[in-house]
Amino acid sequence: MHKAFWLLAASFGAQAAHAADKPVIAPAPSWVKPLAVPPAPAKPDEAAVRILLSDQQISLEPGKRVTYSHSAVKVQTPQGLGVGNISLPWNPETDILTVHKLVIRRGDKAIDVLASGQTFTVARREQNMEIATLDGVLTANIQPEGLEVGDILETEFSVETSDPVLRGHVEQAGASWNMLPVQQAHIGVRWPSTMKVAVRATSALPALKPVKQGAFTTVDLALSNIEPLPVPAGAPLRYRVGRLVEISDFAGWADAAALEAPLYGKASAIPAKGPLRDELEKIKAASADPKARAEAALALVQQRVRYVALLMGVGGLTPADAETTWSRRYGDCKAKTAMLLGFLHELGVEADPVAVSTVYGDGMDQRLPMVALFNHVLVRAKVAGKTYWLDGTRTGDASLDRIETPSFGWGLPLLPTGATLVRIMPEPLAIPNEVVSIELDAHKGVSLPASAKASIILRGDGALGVSLGLANLAPDARDRALREYWRGRFDVLDPTNVTATYDPKTGEETLVLEGTAKMDWSKGRYETDGTSLGWRADFTRQPGPNTDAPFQVAYPYYSKLTERVLLPKGFTGGKTQTKDDVNQTVAGVAYVRTTRMADDVVTVEKSERSLTPEFPAKDAPAAQQALRDLADQAIYIYKPQGYLPTEAERDAILATTPTDVNGFLQRGAILASRGDKDGAVASFERAVALDPRSANALMARAGIREQRGDKAGAEQDLKAAQAAAPDDDRPTAALAEIALQAGRTQEAITSLTTVLAKNPGNLVARGVMARAKAAAGDQEGALADATTALAAGFQPVDLRLLRANIYASQGKTDLVAAEAATLEKLPRDDAYPLVAAARIYDNIGRRTDAMRALDQALAIKPEAYTYLNRSDIRDRTDFTGRRADLDASLKLNPKLVNTIIAKGNLETDEKHYAEAIALYGQAAALAPKDFSPLTRRGITYAAMGDAVRAEKEFAAARTLATHPMALNNMCWEKATAGVALDSALADCDAALAKLPTSGQILDSRAFVLLRLGRIDEAIADYDKAIAQTPGRAASLYGRGVAWARKGDKAKSDADIAAALKSSPKVREEFASYGVTPATAATVAAK
Repeated sequence: MHKAFWLLAASFGAQAAHAADKPVIAPAPSWVKPLAVPPAPAKPDEAAVRILLSDQQISLEPGKRVTYSHSAVKVQTPQGLGVGNISLPWNPETDILTVHKLVIRRGDKAIDVLASGQTFTVARREQNMEIATLDGVLTANIQPEGLEVGDILETEFSVETSDPVLRGHVEQAGASWNMLPVQQAHIGVRWPSTMKVAVRATSALPALKPVKQGAFTTVDLALSNIEPLPVPAGAPLRYRVGRLVEISDFAGWADAAALEAPLYGKASAIPAKGPLRDELEKIKAASADPKARAEAALALVQQRVRYVALLMGVGGLTPADAETTWSRRYGDCKAKTAMLLGFLHELGVEADPVAVSTVYGDGMDQRLPMVALFNHVLVRAKVAGKTYWLDGTRTGDASLDRIETPSFGWGLPLLPTGATLVRIMPEPLAIPNEVVSIELDAHKGVSLPASAKASIILRGDGALGVSLGLANLAPDARDRALREYWRGRFDVLDPTNVTATYDPKTGEETLVLEGTAKMDWSKGRYETDGTSLGWRADFTRQPGPNTDAPFQVAYPYYSKLTERVLLPKGFTGGKTQTKDDVNQTVAGVAYVRTTRMADDVVTVEKSERSLTPEFPAKDAPAAQQALRDLADQAIYIYKPQGYLPTEAERDAILATTPTDVNGFLQRGAILASRGDKDGAVASFERAVALDPRSANALMARAGIREQRGDKAGAEQDLKAAQAAAPDDDRPTAALAEIALQAGRTQEAITSLTTVLAKNPGNLVARGVMARAKAAAGDQEGALADATTALAAGFQPVDLRLLRANIYASQGKTDLVAAEAATLEKLPRDDAYPLVAAARIYDNIGRRTDAMRALDQALAIKPEAYTYLNRSDIRDRTDFTGRRADLDASLKLNPKLVNTIIAKGNLETDEKHYAEAIALYGQAAALAPKDFSPLTRRGITYAAMGDAVRAEKEFAAARTLATHPMALNNMCWEKATAGVALDSALADCDAALAKLPTSGQILDSRAFVLLRLGRIDEAIADYDKAIAQTPGRAASLYGRGVAWARKGDKAKSDADIAAALKSSPKVREEFASYGVTPATAATVAAK
């Protein structure tokens, strides 16, 4: 409050006059027209103080200025008592401070503070020592005793200024009533009519008209009840001047420049001999290149002469001479500029001093010429036709080409004649002053901490500032500062190592981080770091003056950022809320962003570059909306639906002990995927124990029970899940799946019909219904349901396989191939669709395409089941290739039972019976409830001629094969191997007893009968199987072989042709069983 009050009471620019080291106590000058203090309002407002009067009266004469100030402030709250801390500054070299009155008014009582014996305390307080500035200003301080709330503090003082450097010129500014309400304000200025004085009032004040009164000319302005002047939000600095009156007798800017030009001409002279001349000669001798010479001169001034501002006495405007500055080894901007000018002139470089303002530069061209507007000076040098702005007070400008044009707005070249203001504004930056690079390596899994590398390259003043700031820190503090900076900039980063390096040759500061990043995928997506554009812009303005003012832009700046996120192999993602890349200019800033996704890497590149210092107010509404739209277009990487944890993530999960249902469910799923069904069951049991009514836990346990052959237990869990979650369709659909697998097709269809009647959008149920209808022989219904599910976005591979099988049975191999091609084109986040495509291609005899698809699957991720499928698709006689694939599969998963059995089959094919027996034993140990290893071991014993041990294995297997389809598989395995055919027939009969209309079982029994030579019975069963599943290639081919056995070539040829149309591979498959039309009778005889 104290500062705000005296900003109003003391006029801008009051500086100079004579010499007095203490304030004078005397009456006001005779030319002052006293103003009475207006009465305070009867009811005070809530403000701490109320300014009742702010009166400024100024008298100008050639070479002298007297500024009289009269103020009255009422203290309205205890917080307002701070107004009693009165500080009156003046420069004793040029000013005389006179105090006329200091009175406390309390009601009708007036307390004369000075008459009561209180005196001012004078102190010399260099308030800018921290920025190396010595101004010599004295301060008169007083705290009026007894000041109370409700008192009015009235102060009158004047400052007489005479500055010989101005050589008779005068200038002044006042009436800056902008910060606080003022009940009555007044400014009056007078000067001899013989002087040519210009007066200017800003648009926030009424126009001033000079009036001649005798020997003097005056201007006078009085206002009442002034309120703070609102500044248009976001406007450039020139719109923040507000109320202001300027007075100057300079005829123009050239007049003001001519005042100072001789000072620099004199101070810049380099002596003919001495230390300074020696330095100059060294620079001359080092290079003849003007640019190199200018750089060397600038380096000497910046690096070897420290900065100290000397503003005492005439030092406010007069530079110290170059020789004195060099002997001191310090100087202010004037001294450094003079010294640099002297060097440049001696080195043959064109150069001029240019005065600038670090405060009033914007809008300088709208002001009256006044020396006091400038507070800094630098050098304008021209080398090879290019202009450079050289500032001796800076540091680190090692290269002229890297020196950026400063944003001073306007400058005044200090020339003897003809000077005009020159524009000093940089062009938009050509290269970024900040380049950020971030790489997050999350390829081991999105739930694990990603390794992080990041760097920031700073250029320009920002680089030097950071370098100098870090250089002043102790090593530990420097390290802490860097870590805090990185965390503040990117909170996802956790630094483990940070470095900072400055390269003086390039002027670049490089910050580097190595560490980790805990990426937040909690919402199923990750927002990339620092890649947002725009902001929630608000360009609205309150009513008031200059609402049409342009909006200021941060200028110049240019930043670039690149982020690379390395994702797990096969990761689909990078989906963003943006439709396109961004390349647009809004509110004076060019925004560019591109997003690329390739090879499991998301790369986002973004840049922002300001192109202009301001933009028109008329563009603000559209710019506000555009910036908000950009801000809403964040870049998100979406975790793929059904994302499966990586092996590293699974290891991390298994290394911890879950505490809740979801944790045990996740753990169980991982164990199940790794073949540890016992461990999976244990985890799911824990989940059910924690929440016996958790449908998710019950369904998970049902799934693992079903995989282990415990169909009854699975159905029990699913029914419990139905009871726990009656609105959840999943248990019913899963029960239908079990019924379908058990051959209870109509039961499955009935359950699924109920589910779909309640929820037609249940795509899982729709998919199971498609398979159920196919099993029931309703191919068109199956195709319709499958198509509906696929069209709705449900993309399980088994529906593509189902359609492919139906199309194959219909002989539509082009549609079969189309299904495989579609699977190949699915996003490569999972290899399974490619494996399915390979099976489809193989089924229609396109082994080359099948192998290509499998190779692509392995390129995505080598998995055990992919190698197993490739081994199976190879030619049966390719023992080397089959073995290599099976070994690769077992290397990835040594406990994969199907691969172990397949390798046993390979050993049997190569007649390595002992090895086969051992492998089947290994599989049986891993899967003690699985009939398959025992069946295959029995077949091998049979091939060895050991019927006793073979039958023993078959009997043991039969005790495990409680499901009709398990019996069917035993029957088929024996039949295709051509062994134990009577046993095989018994298996098929047992299966048909449970599922008498199963086309698949009928096909298996028909093949057994074919091999037994019971041709008519075989044909009868084939007829029934084909009636159930028209177009089944194996049934058609088998019946064709049977007709050939009976000698009916026409029927044989027709069936075989139909079979080959459905599956060109069927001939090869039957041949591998040792069955062809020509050998049917022989085989049957065996």
